[in-house]
Order: sequence, then structure tokens, then C-alpha cells
Amino acid sequence: MKKLLLFSVLALYAILFTSCVESSKKYKALVAQMDSLGVASAAKNAEIEEVFATLNEVEEGLKSIREAENLLVLQSQKGGAEVTATSRERLKSDVSAIGEAISNYKNQIDKLKRDNRIQSDQFKKRLAAITQELEAKSQLVDDLSRQLTEKETQLKIKTQQIATLDQTVSNLRENVESLQKESTTQQETISVQDVKINTAFYITGTKDELVAANVMSKGGLFRSAKISYQAEQSAFIKIDIREVTDIKLNTKKAKVLSVHPQGSYTLEPDETGMLVLKISNPGSFWEHTKYLVIQNQ
Repeated sequence: MKKLLLFSVLALYAILFTSCVESSKKYKALVAQMDSLGVASAAKNAEIEEVFATLNEVEEGLKSIREAENLLVLQSQKGGAEVTATSRERLKSDVSAIGEAISNYKNQIDKLKRDNRIQSDQFKKRLAAITQELEAKSQLVDDLSRQLTEKETQLKIKTQQIATLDQTVSNLRENVESLQKESTTQQETISVQDVKINTAFYITGTKDELVAANVMSKGGLFRSAKISYQAEQSAFIKIDIREVTDIKLNTKKAKVLSVHPQGSYTLEPDETGMLVLKISNPGSFWEHTKYLVIQNQ
């Protein structure tokens, strides 16, 4: 019974003591300080999580860049014939986007370096490694951008050169066609002139026949070789002086009335006794006139 009473007294005392402590100023200050430390700790943890979230974001971005850079390098190394204008523009856009991302990550890392909330050596080494890789990626992007610019410039130059060559070829073709036409025209002209130069006309007949053909006047005078025989040309026989050197007259007596040099021709009988005009020197014979008039007697 005494023990029970003692325990009851001690319990009552403990309750009274605890109640007194909790109501004391020191206890309240201590509790407030603990609450403040808890809040500060939570804030610190949030700040650290924010820092590492930024760091993780940069590292994830670098991972994506690593996956894309090899493809970009391969695409940039392709020849002009393999890369269309659309592909080149897309490649330039991709390189530009990666460059902007790297610049943004570098700014984030610079902010973390200036942040003094985390000072551990491990954290600083991690920042240094990321910075080094960002610089390398930035240099790669600059190189790719420069290569694309150079290739685009080279492509423009080649395109201009091809256009110039195409124009030159086109001009040459036109010149060749023009020369061919000119040559054809000249050949036709030469051919016409050649035929004209080597064309002669002759007529044979009695005096009456020659008068009727207006080759001789009724008075018996032969027209001058200088007079054109266009009006009477249908009465003449056309010949090629390169091919015709013998003219059968079908008469035993004849006289050459047109002007032809002596010695350039002869009148000789054939096996039947009929005369044949033999032209021994065509150049000289046809020199003064291309119209041969022979009167049969």
C-alpha cells in the first residue's frame, strides 16, 4: 500500500514537472529554434535539389547532343549531289538549335559556378567536366557551321560555274548551228554559182531557123554576144561545159557565128561525114560568151 502511494506521488510529480517545463520560456524558445532549423533544413534541401536538377538537366542535354552530333557530322560530310536544298536547310537548323542549347547550358553551368551553396570538390569536378565537354561541343558546332557555310559558298560557285558553262555550251551550239547554216548556204551558193559558171547554151540551125529564134536579124547579122538571149533562151540547148566537148551538128557544112577564139575548137566530120564541133580548150572557147550559135549551110 505504501509502495502504491509512492508511485502515485511520483507520477503526479512527473506530470506536474512536465507541465511546468512545457510552459516555461526556455522550452518554448527551444521548440521554436528546432522548428526554425527544420524549416532551414528543408529549404536547404530544396535548394540542393534545385541545383542538382539543373545539373541533371544539363547532363541529359549533353547526352542528347552526343547522340545527334555523329549524325550531323555524317550529313555535313556528304557531297553536294547527295544533299538536297531542303536537307541543307534542315541541317543548318539542327546545328543552330544545338548551338543555342549548348549556349543555354553554358549559362546554367556558369550560374552554378557562382552559386556558393555547394562547395564540395566532387561537385566542382563535375562542373569542370561538364564545362570542358560543353566547350568541346561548342567548338564542334562552330566547325560544323563553318563547314556548312563553306560548302554552301562552294555550291553557289559551282552552280554559277555550271550555269556559265551551260550558257557557253548553248552559245557554242548556236554558233555551230549558225556556222552550219552559213556553210550550207555558202555551199548552195557555190553550187549554184558553179552550175552557172559551167553552164552554156548552143543552137544550131539554118539561117531561117536562127532568124525565127531571134538569134539572127533578118538582115543576117548575128547579134552581139553581149546581148542577153533571155527572150530566146528556150530555143537554146543547155549544157555543162565540163561534160560536153563534142557537139554533133547533123550537117556537112556549118559555120560558127558566135565569138570563140580560133584554136579552141575544130569542125571535123564523123564516120558518116556529118560535122562535129570539137572543143579542145573549153576555158578559152567559152571565155567571151556562153552562147554558141552555129549556122548550118
